[in-house]
Amino acid sequence: MDEKTKKAEEMALRLTRAVAGGDEQVAVQCAIWLAEQRVPLNVQLKPEVSPTQDIRLWVSVEDAQMHTVTIWLTVRPDMTVASLKDMVFLDYGFPPVLQQWVIGQRLARDQETLHSHGVRRNGDTAYLYLLSACNTSLNPQELQRERQLRMLEDLGFKDLTLQPRGPLEPALSRPGVPQEPGRGQPDAAPEPPPVGWQCPGCTFINKPTRPGCEMCCRARPEAYQVPASYQPDEEERARLAGEEEALRQYQQLLLHLDIASPWTLQFPTSLPVVIHPGLPKRLDPAPHPSLRN
Repeated sequence: MDEKTKKAEEMALRLTRAVAGGDEQVAVQCAIWLAEQRVPLNVQLKPEVSPTQDIRLWVSVEDAQMHTVTIWLTVRPDMTVASLKDMVFLDYGFPPVLQQWVIGQRLARDQETLHSHGVRRNGDTAYLYLLSACNTSLNPQELQRERQLRMLEDLGFKDLTLQPRGPLEPALSRPGVPQEPGRGQPDAAPEPPPVGWQCPGCTFINKPTRPGCEMCCRARPEAYQVPASYQPDEEERARLAGEEEALRQYQQLLLHLDIASPWTLQFPTSLPVVIHPGLPKRLDPAPHPSLRN
């Protein structure tokens, strides 16, 4: 370590101690010397300085189509913005690369803490802007794999690598011909394109039979047609069966109400009027006594 670097570290340490001890004169001297030497510094609060209790953060989320929704997140002030992005990725499926956070009226960086942006109590606000997935090179399969890795890391499994399902067949080698490392194995077949419709709001790829987006509940595009050769998986079949059962019960309820109603009259306004069995069937009012013969 050269003398200049050693001197810079000593001055930075003196500055830290002076600020912690409230010695303004020494802090100013150290800061002036470091500024004159143009020493690159990274000033950050110690973890024990930031509150560690959970608070509720009010987040206004806006996508590329200017649609806005409000959510609540349970966070800690000592969390970094990178950890906040991972939380949103795990809970809502939006990749960190598509998230832009604005906290305290300035763009938040990954290494910064929420406390440094003024997030310290319940009800503090933040703004999350979601970029379009078309601006990234990640495909849905890579996004899903990254989300699975983040979930494993959140559970405590860090040094893991997701492998494709199915056994790997050994490559056939000819006798007498040495095999080079990485050679002799067939190239992996390209992954098929995802089947489903892309949400125009959050760009999530939904299954073909879903009427609305699984993430943001936006309606399926009217122009989309379910492929004729598509076979729903077990989860979709269960959902479709539930929808059919709900429709059957609804139709049965309408039929029951129709049978229970004794009379239903149609007026010009096309509004059904139900007459109770205990009331007279005659609807026209009796003539005034002065008009009687």
